[in-house]
Amino acid sequence: MTDTSKLARQTTTAAVATVVGMALIGVAIWAQRPQLAPIEVSQQTTYIITPTRADGWVDYPEAVDWMRRASLDAGGANAAIALLRALGQSVLPAGVDRGAILKRLGVGAAADASSALTPLREFAGADRAGAPEPPPATMDWLRARCPAGGKEKAPQLSFARIGAWLAQAAVPLAELRTASQGASLYVPVPRDARASGGFDRIDPPRFADAAEALGCRAAVKLLQGDAPASWADVDAIWRLGALAARSASIGEYATAASFWRTAATGTVDLAASPATSAELLSLMQAFVGSHLGFAPATETLMFHRLAALDAAGTPLVAAPRPGAGSGGPLLARIGTGAKLEAINQPFDSLDVAMQGPDPKQRIARVDQIAPSAGALGAVGRNLLAVEIQAVSFQRLASVALALAKR
Repeated sequence: MTDTSKLARQTTTAAVATVVGMALIGVAIWAQRPQLAPIEVSQQTTYIITPTRADGWVDYPEAVDWMRRASLDAGGANAAIALLRALGQSVLPAGVDRGAILKRLGVGAAADASSALTPLREFAGADRAGAPEPPPATMDWLRARCPAGGKEKAPQLSFARIGAWLAQAAVPLAELRTASQGASLYVPVPRDARASGGFDRIDPPRFADAAEALGCRAAVKLLQGDAPASWADVDAIWRLGALAARSASIGEYATAASFWRTAATGTVDLAASPATSAELLSLMQAFVGSHLGFAPATETLMFHRLAALDAAGTPLVAAPRPGAGSGGPLLARIGTGAKLEAINQPFDSLDVAMQGPDPKQRIARVDQIAPSAGALGAVGRNLLAVEIQAVSFQRLASVALALAKR
């Protein structure tokens, strides 16, 4: 064998060995590649498993709709309809397709802007002629219950102005009373909840106008000696707060507690007034003591969890290839399952910590897990604080009524 042929054979052998080696390395790398695993719809990843969309992913907006419609399934009015007539479209969350929500509610269009409630701070009408001004101390008491805006406006707020504002607000205030008798406050969740900012039903600042208006009129009615009419408005504030607290987002939950603060003030005013009869005191005591309930913070925490999973999980669902059928859950991008499980773990711990009847114990448990829960620990503590504060307003009102009865 010549040296040339021997060299050629060695070269060929080396080349084949190199190709085989590279192929083996490629196989090894391919075997170690990150896997694209199908989405696992389970409590550990998606928390809820139904309903699902056509592609197999959890339909979070529809699931929230199910929960919020549950109170209406047994009958009863939807408070949102009368609330829209009272406050107009502006009571719906900012940034959503309000027209689409109104269509799904079957109301076509909300109340005309001219018939919706104008807050006292924005009232531009003329003062009511011939209205006698109460003594300065009485006006200070009334101004505290009829907020007119900034501190610079409060000293100028007259009884004649309050009277004129209440006269033009009579229709929306009547609608607010109607709304308070609803079985539930149901507003459809926008189909793209992530784009609209989550699962909010109402705009909290606009909804807060309802408590201010009813609280102001309750004070005026009491000042005029009409305790039953005053209680009718205070009763509506209690009920609207309870409705808003159920199936609530975090902002709605806090607003609901502010309603109970206003209602507690009106209740204590009535308890201290000689215009309130013993019969009315008994009625108020029975209502505040046994017929009211503020939704537990764990319910709002659940909606916060669903909003977080929807916002984090839905964008990670990989789009199907053109022409490919869904055939079940879509493939998730790398790490989707682990990411969703990481979201659920602190929520699970927090949910357990927030259980139990003793509020001090619940706060201590939340504080204990706060270091591992991060920002979510602060959310849990704030929600508990709102719940406890709201229930405290109810208890203070009950104490005031009991003292008045004795």
